[in-house]
Amino acid sequence: MTGGIAPGAGMCGWWPTGIPEHYHNNIVAGDALSFISSLPPASVPMFLFSPPYNLSARADGIGGFPNRGHYPADARMGARGGAGKWKGAALADGYTDHDDAMPPAEYAAWQRALLSACWAALSDTGAIYYQHKPRVLNGIVQTPLDFVPGLPVRQIVIWARAGGINFSPSFYCPTHEWIVVIAKPAFRLRDKAASGAGDVWYIPQESSTWHPAPFPLALAMTALETVRPAFVVDPFCGSGTTAKAAKSLGIGWIGNDKSAEYVARANAEVAAMPEPLFTQPPAVQVEMAL
Repeated sequence: MTGGIAPGAGMCGWWPTGIPEHYHNNIVAGDALSFISSLPPASVPMFLFSPPYNLSARADGIGGFPNRGHYPADARMGARGGAGKWKGAALADGYTDHDDAMPPAEYAAWQRALLSACWAALSDTGAIYYQHKPRVLNGIVQTPLDFVPGLPVRQIVIWARAGGINFSPSFYCPTHEWIVVIAKPAFRLRDKAASGAGDVWYIPQESSTWHPAPFPLALAMTALETVRPAFVVDPFCGSGTTAKAAKSLGIGWIGNDKSAEYVARANAEVAAMPEPLFTQPPAVQVEMAL
């Protein structure tokens, strides 16, 4: 990474040359793949995101069904959604601007294209934290690794949630998701102590959020705290969880979401947060700029 722009007063992040200024500590609206492709090559120290899971699509690609999405840890079964007699799935009709029902082959190709674009924008010391989940489709487990296009997977971190939901006797109720860490050879955690976070993170789902499929603030905080990048990019920012975690830690952020409604609401909530007492340590900023 060459060149760089230091943060101004009250700002987080250290921005390499070529990152559009309106991206700095902001969430923008647009197509995820186009957004990632707009980032300069080898410029991003860390991606952290959870894409739509395509939960409304049938495995055969024909039609859809009310899906089994995220739900509050304290939600009763009727509020957890799902097919059959259970009602109330927050994602039954998809997101505001995405129906979450792509044909499976098309969805897999999309995910691989996204990760390939992230890899091209990733710095020589960077990593992609790709949060997704295993699913059983037509009796065969599909894992997030099926979407990784031959990139080097450093580690799989397990997000152990507070329970799960399943209406099929053909497999056990899933109660975890994955954070797939795809890393450049020179990527390192913040320090040796950071590895003590382990590879199983016991974090309950968010119990009060307006977004239909959030991942917990504690999950984003753990990922960012153990890496401490100069800034982080989330191309599916949703309710702004990654941005909120980054701001609270004094780390720069860039977010994107297809929904202008989500973007406006998330930006307002991030702006309402107090400014961090400390920003990314200067020693790390200088290292990132060299």
